[in-house]
Amino acid sequence: MKNNIKKIVIIIRSTPFNTLALSEAFRMGIGMTLSDNKVNILLIGDGVWSVLSLSPHMIGRPNLFESIELFSACGVRIVADGLSLEERNISEYESHVEKVSRDEVYKIISDSDVVVSFR
Repeated sequence: MKNNIKKIVIIIRSTPFNTLALSEAFRMGIGMTLSDNKVNILLIGDGVWSVLSLSPHMIGRPNLFESIELFSACGVRIVADGLSLEERNISEYESHVEKVSRDEVYKIISDSDVVVSFR
């Protein structure tokens, strides 16, 4: 069954509060690890706003990053596009997010067997 392992990238392009995309992407990412797939969650464009330390409970939303240890344990890598961060003047963000160059973004996408995009 190991030969069926896929490289998967889940792309988040929307802000964290105007949609359920982030929570759905995280849920999907964890689910896809059940078959030992290699999963990357890519935050790009307005999706990089998700890297900020936010207080979603103030508007009745769950704090998805409270269970971030689960992502590490399952091997899910969360990356943020450096150019998108710079364009939005975001320089401080959650420690579990890895900042990558635009070239690395292209590489992650092109090396993936499956690309799922949330807007």
